[in-house]
Amino acid sequence: MQVKHVMGVALGAAVLATTLAGCTASASVYRTVSPDSFESTVVKALQKISDATPEVDCGDDDIALKDGAKVHCDVNTKGYDVVYDSVVTISTKGTESYSVHVEVDDQPKS
Repeated sequence: MQVKHVMGVALGAAVLATTLAGCTASASVYRTVSPDSFESTVVKALQKISDATPEVDCGDDDIALKDGAKVHCDVNTKGYDVVYDSVVTISTKGTESYSVHVEVDDQPKS
């Protein structure tokens, strides 16, 4: 009877391994936010220093809120086709909330 149990476990493990073959998984120890939410925070930060209404694109992937992390975002002024690169530095200071510091390049992207 014990032999059947061992074979059943081995067979179950083989089926699981076959099912998971080719799959990848990752986990982040950092809290993440959606790109839309992050972009909204960047827009608010830029509006504090400019009268223009910026449009911000930080990509499609969730953003890990790691203190000191840098995220590149495209920035332009609504209604204009000129796009600038920006580096957004995340500050969490060990809290649930976060803030950003945005540096926009002086020259547009080529």
